[in-house]
Amino acid sequence: MCTSVTINTKDDHHFLARNFDFYELPAPYEVTVLPRKYRWLNKQDNRTITSRYAVVGMGAQADDQFGLFDGFNEKGLMGVTHYLEGFAQFETQRRRDKINLAALDFILFVLTQFQSTDEIVRYLGELNLMERDLELTGGPPPIHWIFTDSAKKTIVIESTKDGVKVYDNKVGAFANSPDFRWHLINLNQYATLSSIQPSQEVIWGDYPLVQSPELLSGNFGIPGDYTSPSRFVRAAFLRNHIEEAESAQDGLRNCIRTLDYCSVAKGADIEDGDASYTLYTSAMCAKTGYYYYYTYSNNQLNAVNLFHEDLSGQEKITFPVNIKQSIHYQNPREREEEKHKDEYDE
Repeated sequence: MCTSVTINTKDDHHFLARNFDFYELPAPYEVTVLPRKYRWLNKQDNRTITSRYAVVGMGAQADDQFGLFDGFNEKGLMGVTHYLEGFAQFETQRRRDKINLAALDFILFVLTQFQSTDEIVRYLGELNLMERDLELTGGPPPIHWIFTDSAKKTIVIESTKDGVKVYDNKVGAFANSPDFRWHLINLNQYATLSSIQPSQEVIWGDYPLVQSPELLSGNFGIPGDYTSPSRFVRAAFLRNHIEEAESAQDGLRNCIRTLDYCSVAKGADIEDGDASYTLYTSAMCAKTGYYYYYTYSNNQLNAVNLFHEDLSGQEKITFPVNIKQSIHYQNPREREEEKHKDEYDE
C-alpha cells in the first residue's frame, strides 16, 4: 500500500517522493549512503558486485543482505519499489546466458550501476529477474518499480505472467496493484474532475440550486478510500493540479502535501489483525543531493545529503531513522524545560 509521485519546479528541480505503507517491520530501517566502491553479493549468481555510483536511500538489513526500498544515485537516477501483489511474477530457473538477479535486489543493482532510465531499458534484456524468499516478507516479495532521472524521464518496470514490461509514466503517479496500465485506463473514469468550481447557474424548474463551495466542487467524486486504485487517482489528480512550485523548497512542500492526501492512518486499514499504515514518507532531489523523510511518529522533516559524505570508500554509512516526535516550543519556559528533559533522557 504505497504511493509515489514525481514533482517538478520552475527552476528545474525534479523530485521523486513516496509513502511507504506497510505493517510494523521486524527489522530496523535506516537512511543509508552506499559509497562508490560498496560491494554486495548477488546471491543468484554467487557473484560480488561493486558499485559504480554512490547512492543514498532508505533500506534495511535482512537475511544477511542490505536491501533498498527507495533512493537515488549521484548521477541523478532515482527509484522506488512498490508491491504488486497478485500480479508480479518472476523467473524460478537460472539462465546461463543472462545475469541472474533476485527481483528484491533490482533497485540496488540499478541505482549502483546506471545513470539514466534509457540505460536501464537498454540493459534490461540481459537480466533474468528471479524470485527469492525474504524472511522479512515471509516469501518472495511481489514488487514493481518506478524510476526517473535527471532528464525527468520516468518509467515503470513490471514483471508479470506476460513477461517484463516497461511503461513511460507521463502522469507522474504510481501505486500498487493492479498493474500500471490498468491504473492508466482507470484514470479515464475521472476525466471530468477539475480543480475549478463550476460557475454556471443551475436551475431545476424555477428553483435555483445553491452553488456554495461548501456543497459543490469540480473535484466532487474523487475516491477517498485507501485502496491502491483510489490512492493512484488522488495522487495523479493533485500532482497535476497543485500550484506549480517555484523552487526546490516549494517542490519539497508539494511532495509532502500531495502524499499527505494519500497517507494511511494507523488503525484505518486492518488485515488479519495487523494495521497497515504509512510508516514513513520520503522525498528525494538528486540535483541538490538531499534525501528527506519523516515518520508516522515524528512529522518533523529530516534530511541526509549524499554529497556531504565521503563517497570514495567501501563501507555503507547509516543514519538511524528519527522516530521521536520533535516539537519546536516557542515559550521560553517550555524551551528551557524541554532542554533539561533532553539532558535527563541522555
